[in-house]
Amino acid sequence: MNSKPTQAVLIQHALAAIERVLAHDDNAAPVPFFGPTDLGELPIEKQALLQRLEQQHYRERPAYCALHFCLVSASALLGVSQTLLDRQVAPSPADREREWNALANHAKIAGRSAYRAALILADPPQGDAGLS
Repeated sequence: MNSKPTQAVLIQHALAAIERVLAHDDNAAPVPFFGPTDLGELPIEKQALLQRLEQQHYRERPAYCALHFCLVSASALLGVSQTLLDRQVAPSPADREREWNALANHAKIAGRSAYRAALILADPPQGDAGLS
């Protein structure tokens, strides 16, 4: 019996569950994140303002923000798994490049999100669990 379809279905269910968790708290402010590419196109003053906004949000609710980034990381790692499961046996050069680009993109998102979560938790404010 080929377990590949079963694994693919389970990965899809896991991705859907993570998306539901990320979308669950309708009353919470979204967790801001501005990547270098987004910021690089803005004037210096606007870049500084957005970075301060990020930091303020992370300090006010560190556990909540870290949880968000951990879930984003987990979702991206499931994307890596999904890409690996969907690989063709003998891909064309274009398909191989597309697969490697997808793997690299998912891996970057996973790593950067996990790292951001760790940075947020490394210096939480005193006395606030950040989950409220």
